[in-house]
Amino acid sequence: MKLIFCIDDKSGMMFFGKRQSQDQNLREWILNYAQGSKLWMSPYSAKQFGNNASVLADDDYMGKAEENDVCFIEDGSFSTDNANEIVLCKWNRHYPADKFFDTDLKASGFKKVKTEDIAGTSHEKITIETYRR
Repeated sequence: MKLIFCIDDKSGMMFFGKRQSQDQNLREWILNYAQGSKLWMSPYSAKQFGNNASVLADDDYMGKAEENDVCFIEDGSFSTDNANEIVLCKWNRHYPADKFFDTDLKASGFKKVKTEDIAGTSHEKITIETYRR
């Protein structure tokens, strides 16, 4: 399973139950990344993707996702136990946060295999780091 997270410079993900930010170019990147796989997320996250047929929204998306599926995680609880790849989309800014990505990737057996920067519509640069077990 592949997991995608958006985080700020201090690994923050959300503040008072709301995403810190969103970006149209990053949404397109996520859709392209997940092409050929099922793309799961919460109904909250799916709202920013509109009525895209590629997006599967369910409150229990982590439980329904299978080995080769992709999960975009913003809200709710998560586990990296079944993940073979984690993608961190970094806003390169510090936002207020009360929910954090607090997984120690190295201790969990992940290694960084790729870093790329994309130009966003709301952010000049979004850094995308890919980690694999």
